[in-house]
Amino acid sequence: MRIPFATPESFGRWGIVFLFLCAPLLFAGNMLGARWLSGSVPPVTLAAGRWAVAALLLLPVVWPALRRDGLGEVPRPRLLLLVLLGGVLSVAPQYGAATYTSAGNIALLAALTPLLVAIIERLVWGIPLRPAMLAGITCAFCGIAVAAFRGDFSALLRLDMNPGDGLMFLAILAWSGYTALLRHRPVALEPLVLLWVVAAGGALSLLPLALLEWRSAGMPSLGAQALWGMLFLGVVAGVGAYGVYGRIVSLVGAARASMSMYLVPAYALGLGALLLGEALHPYHAVSMALVLSGVAIGTFQPKAVRPS
Repeated sequence: MRIPFATPESFGRWGIVFLFLCAPLLFAGNMLGARWLSGSVPPVTLAAGRWAVAALLLLPVVWPALRRDGLGEVPRPRLLLLVLLGGVLSVAPQYGAATYTSAGNIALLAALTPLLVAIIERLVWGIPLRPAMLAGITCAFCGIAVAAFRGDFSALLRLDMNPGDGLMFLAILAWSGYTALLRHRPVALEPLVLLWVVAAGGALSLLPLALLEWRSAGMPSLGAQALWGMLFLGVVAGVGAYGVYGRIVSLVGAARASMSMYLVPAYALGLGALLLGEALHPYHAVSMALVLSGVAIGTFQPKAVRPS
């Protein structure tokens, strides 16, 4: 028995639209949860706990497929690279970033995903960058710079950057590499099985780093807030966000699915102000305008002119 997955025809147009709107909301929830827990749970411990919860929740669902087929003939180095990018480097630095910067800034950096994917595709697979894409990348990076330096251009000259923005850029670079690798080197595993591999592999890989974190900073006091937070992140981010995003990819393709990441800043800025009391500043509006303009420019496809 195979794990059932919907097709575009069976899911329907409005079902796809719902998933497209739902995925960035779940990613924004991940960022808000990380920000809420910052200071109470060390970032590597939080990442390991999130993946452990996700792996345990997914295991009963994927166990029949694992028992029947195992991991098949998928090259193990490729799986390890996917775990490293999608389960370790795209998560732990993000939770570290939440200690230093707001959920809104984290989300603005996440909106760079499709443009970074295009750069990786150019460098690794030689896929040409269109002039519009280059212009969009430049515009979006200007928007990220405005957010990273809080609209203070004197800070730009001093290179006075919040360390959280640097950590988040590392995380989103890894996520972009994960997305590009899935697009160009797909693995012959059902989506939920692959998600379980990333979750279990991420938890196991992060455990030794969490032990080092405890040794240097002391054993964290994991109270009710921490445990509920890990459960929330495991369900919302580890299973929900990754699962819904993977479903969109299977329905409409990776290129169109990545467009959903552009909605993450709007969700995160609004919910951050509403739930966490994070202040909204004029530079947030400028930054979002530049990022969304870069997105519009970079994804613009002129219609082909038919010869008369």
